[in-house]
Amino acid sequence: MLGSRLRRAFAALLSLRTMVLLLVVVPLAVASYKVRNLGFDVEDLLPQKVYRVSYEMSLDGHGGDATIRSFLPVSSPHQTISDEQGESDHFTLTSQSSGLNRTATWTGDSVPDHARIEYSFSALVRPVRFELSPLMTVPTSYPESIASALRPEPAIQVDSLEIAATLRKIRADQGPILARLRKIFDFTSSLRARKFKGTTDALTALRLGEASCNGKSRLFVALARAAGIPARLVGGLILGGEAKRTSHQWVEAWVAGHWVPFCPTNDYFASLPERYLTLYYGDESLFTHTSDLNFDYKFSTTASLTPSPKAKQWAPSINVWALFERLHLSFALLRTVLMLPIGALVVVLFRNVVGVPTFGTFLPALLAAAAGETGASWGVFGVLAIVFVTAVLRGVFQHFRLLHSPTLAILLAGVTTTMLATSLLAERFELGKLTYVALFPIAVLAITAERFYLAATERSLTDAVKELGGTLLVMLCCYVVMNSLALQALLIGFPEALLLVVAANIYLGRWIGLRVSEYLRFRHVLVPAKDLAR
Repeated sequence: MLGSRLRRAFAALLSLRTMVLLLVVVPLAVASYKVRNLGFDVEDLLPQKVYRVSYEMSLDGHGGDATIRSFLPVSSPHQTISDEQGESDHFTLTSQSSGLNRTATWTGDSVPDHARIEYSFSALVRPVRFELSPLMTVPTSYPESIASALRPEPAIQVDSLEIAATLRKIRADQGPILARLRKIFDFTSSLRARKFKGTTDALTALRLGEASCNGKSRLFVALARAAGIPARLVGGLILGGEAKRTSHQWVEAWVAGHWVPFCPTNDYFASLPERYLTLYYGDESLFTHTSDLNFDYKFSTTASLTPSPKAKQWAPSINVWALFERLHLSFALLRTVLMLPIGALVVVLFRNVVGVPTFGTFLPALLAAAAGETGASWGVFGVLAIVFVTAVLRGVFQHFRLLHSPTLAILLAGVTTTMLATSLLAERFELGKLTYVALFPIAVLAITAERFYLAATERSLTDAVKELGGTLLVMLCCYVVMNSLALQALLIGFPEALLLVVAANIYLGRWIGLRVSEYLRFRHVLVPAKDLAR
């Protein structure tokens, strides 16, 4: 009697509704405990983006002495610099601070041709935004350290009659500080953008009505100083994107005890995004060097995500981000581990409810995870290129009547070769993220190509193309969901939320309704003709 009651109780515990209820209640309870008792704060979940910045310099020293001078970034409330590293076989690096700037000097003797210098650092840059009161007036005097930012400079002709006339024309010579700065900003922003080599001074930018970032910024500074507002140039880099040879210049104006940033080139008023890295202050050249060196340089940046300092302090025993930090594993790996079940849920939704055909159940999610490095468009291109080449290779070797296992081994070699060739061509033509196609899982691509070929030969090419198209469609949807930073942050802080994914899969596993594709296919049978006519 007691045994039968226990069996019935156990059966009730294992009932579908009870299991789903537990899968929903347990993660919510654990998340509530973390927030209430362990100090987990939802605002701390979003990771911080850290950039790894590299200077890459090359020169022909012709066996003589050489000196290269540049600027290195300094930590400030806007940016935190860490993990600085330098590498060069023929140069000695010295650095010194001068005012607000930190200068790096590389010196070498008997420097050969094709000499290289590399310098890299990590930068955590924070966005800046100021709210300026419309009632603030222009002060009648400033401290000497600030008043120097009102004086003329060779390329910033504050005392020019043309600058004064322009100031009157745009009516920026009167009124509160905010009104003057807005008119100066609007005027300099309206200049046509043009890439200039060398230095464009304030008057040249004014006379031509067009300028690059350095011309617009110098004109902004000249007009601001003429209007009685201290202003200075700021030089640095816009982080992200591909390797580049161009730096950037913007402006800071002294308002109510703060240096407030403005970028008339990219239309940032009293604000800067987190991609602006400051390297120096003043009207400087980023690089100076010994003449006749055949000197060249470029900057490269890569971004990675790290937990916020507060998130690192959460209870280490149940903090998966802290675990990965202790094991020196990357955020990308953590993101992939946590987001794959989400991607699989998206695939199940498309296959079971929508009715989209795909190659396998989890291939789209795995491909979406790999496309996290290449981006969606280049990821699709890479998959198409590799599947096409491998399918052709499969067809060629089909004539030799090889056994299945050796054929798959040949396909793996073909996938690897195609991936490496694609990466090499992408680097050659500077296609950026396409180079990361080499990070795609080789076995997954080989299986995708194999299934495409089998579908084409056993059924029809049309069916194979449909399944490939469905796979790529679901891959893109998985990519959008799996690359949601908010969702990633939520799962990092509360990985128990994956139990909700299990509950959703249980529900979809009991799906007995019509798929969307079936409803569209048989709508003439399901809906009376008179209803369709309406």
